[in-house]
Amino acid sequence: MLLVIHFVAPYAIIQPGRVHLNSTPADYNMAYKKLSLKTTDSINLVGYHIKSQKDHTKGVLILVHGVGGCKEHFVALGAKLAKIGIASYLFDERAHGESGGKYCTYGFYEKHDITKIVDLAKQTYPNMPVGIWGNSLGGAVALQAMEIDKRLEFGVIESTFTNLHQITFDYKKRVLQGIGIRAISDYALQRAGKIANFNPEKVQPIAAVKNIEQPVFIAHGDKDIHISIKYGKALYEHLKSKDKVWYPIEGGTHVNMSKQGGKVYQNALLKFINENLNP
Repeated sequence: MLLVIHFVAPYAIIQPGRVHLNSTPADYNMAYKKLSLKTTDSINLVGYHIKSQKDHTKGVLILVHGVGGCKEHFVALGAKLAKIGIASYLFDERAHGESGGKYCTYGFYEKHDITKIVDLAKQTYPNMPVGIWGNSLGGAVALQAMEIDKRLEFGVIESTFTNLHQITFDYKKRVLQGIGIRAISDYALQRAGKIANFNPEKVQPIAAVKNIEQPVFIAHGDKDIHISIKYGKALYEHLKSKDKVWYPIEGGTHVNMSKQGGKVYQNALLKFINENLNP
């Protein structure tokens, strides 16, 4: 057991596994460009830029996937946004999909990767508002990015966590079928930080929201067994912004938010986005 805790568990945290789906925006008849982008620490990120299908582009959204996910998980959403005049950028996060990097750091480095994507968006659309939409891990990354980069003018945050120590403990407890020992998960996370050269104590979306004044829409399902809805509510309650929306979805799990929320939820999201693209 000690060998597993020391040698296996830390890598399970920072190397969640890679997924790459055989799908592109062309499957939705979308005009797009495949991109490569260098991070500040010289990791190559691979992504898509999906262009607006309207004559006039209203704005830009950066779409950020969850842990163990990939950019293709957001291709359908990018296509829907393009049809209503919104361009989007979808990148595999470091250590995911086609992107480089060995380790996932849950926002410690990824928030700076988002700043590089904002740079790219602003070069292409210099006078357009840029927002960010993150799901699960992507939501945590988005909040940490919004704290340090005020060019992100608004955010949509789905099903994310408050701090890395807590969600690591929750995950280990679920894997061990209800057996939760804080010292074990804390040790594994500490080791993971040393291996991946990052400080887990700094991965604190709950701290980031206290400095975010941009408009934020936070949604969470009340049947989410992966990330408790209480974390989404805490993020909302600690959010500094006065322009904020809390949207709990009855019967929503970690993976069925849009389907369970239905048209009512989708319309609420579009209303929020359009209001912030046209303030």
